[in-house]
Amino acid sequence: MHAEVVDDKPGKCPICSMTLVPVRLDLVWSCQLHLDVTAMEPGRCRICGRDLVRIIKAVSFSCPVHRKIDSIDPGKCSICGRTLKIKYSLRPHGDHNPKHGGFFIMASNNWHVEVTHPAAGIFRLYIYDNYSKPFTPAGLQARIIELPGAQGKPTPAAIAFKPAPTRGYLEARVPQLALPATIAVKVRFQANDQEYRFDFPFIDYSQEPRGRAGSQ
Repeated sequence: MHAEVVDDKPGKCPICSMTLVPVRLDLVWSCQLHLDVTAMEPGRCRICGRDLVRIIKAVSFSCPVHRKIDSIDPGKCSICGRTLKIKYSLRPHGDHNPKHGGFFIMASNNWHVEVTHPAAGIFRLYIYDNYSKPFTPAGLQARIIELPGAQGKPTPAAIAFKPAPTRGYLEARVPQLALPATIAVKVRFQANDQEYRFDFPFIDYSQEPRGRAGSQ
């Protein structure tokens, strides 16, 4: 029920009290754009050319013919006798790497926020679910509430992030803001939800990971 709950011994889920079941986890290399890519060594994505990053995936062994056969241990299919094939699956919170060269933070509702500062005066905000897949919640609102002021002291602000059509992120503009720049952001993920505060320090501009042309 709550796949993000992991313990090293048997027991009950602290959220729903269901009995915990065994799971096999492995730290592997994967592409942040093509999550089906799994490698045992660092390298580049065979599809887009991005550098692979380390994430946690679930490991199981399944029959290529009888898909209902899925075990945490290697062996033979109990129906046809075929050798089970290793399978890697995404896990909640298995990937907390920034996707666009910014700062990646988990909110208390288990979703994730990344804010980037790609160029002077520009800030971009991305939202990810608990599997670190990008999405835009209905009713999403975000605003910058603090900017660097005189002598490095924060000063109040009210600058809204606005959707960038077809881009998958929200953007806010702060003209004449120099580096280094620490901003405070409040995000309301859904209507009638609370606001969450996040602080992002930028020493330099964010660098978007690059792969082959057209991979972004």
